[in-house]
Amino acid sequence: MTRTELETPHGRCLIIDLGDPQIASLPAAEQVLAKALGEIRQRELVAGRTALRELLGTREAILADDRGAPVLPAGFVGSISHKGSRAAAIVAPAGLGHIGIDLELAVAPRQPIGRRILTADEQRTIGDDGRAVTLHFAIKEAIYKAVDPIVRRYVGFTEVSLVVGPPGECSVTVVDRSALPVTIEAWWTELEGHWVATARARRR
Repeated sequence: MTRTELETPHGRCLIIDLGDPQIASLPAAEQVLAKALGEIRQRELVAGRTALRELLGTREAILADDRGAPVLPAGFVGSISHKGSRAAAIVAPAGLGHIGIDLELAVAPRQPIGRRILTADEQRTIGDDGRAVTLHFAIKEAIYKAVDPIVRRYVGFTEVSLVVGPPGECSVTVVDRSALPVTIEAWWTELEGHWVATARARRR
């Protein structure tokens, strides 16, 4: 297993690569979850839950809520993401807002997703920069994981608009505050060929 720890503004982050994750390494209740999934999702669940438990310092099972998010022990909030054989997890004390994380390859997307995920302002700013498109995707994915426990609905990619600065800097504007009554902050970095993005959301 390889592992990288990060301290972010939104919590402690751990990125791991288990190589060949095994269901047998999970607590019994998580094994039940994993066995109901396909092979790829099984590997993702093993890696993601392993990272979360290491951050939390627990051997207890981490199950999922009705929207598929991990249910952390009382007093904590957290999130997980997967990309290939890697998984990223983030954990923070509860009370400051909900958090999200996303892990993406720092390359141009395979499909032309810009018009689907970018606002008009973002499209004008980014132009044909494919890596910037993927970075925006990663940040928005982290945002939506942070927002979901608050609004409990699908949130479209163009419901927020980003102005992305140097590593660590990103301002977030909610396009329609009546439809999305939250305040959001986001952070990002590039690590070992991947974008790592985190976010925190609070109800307005």
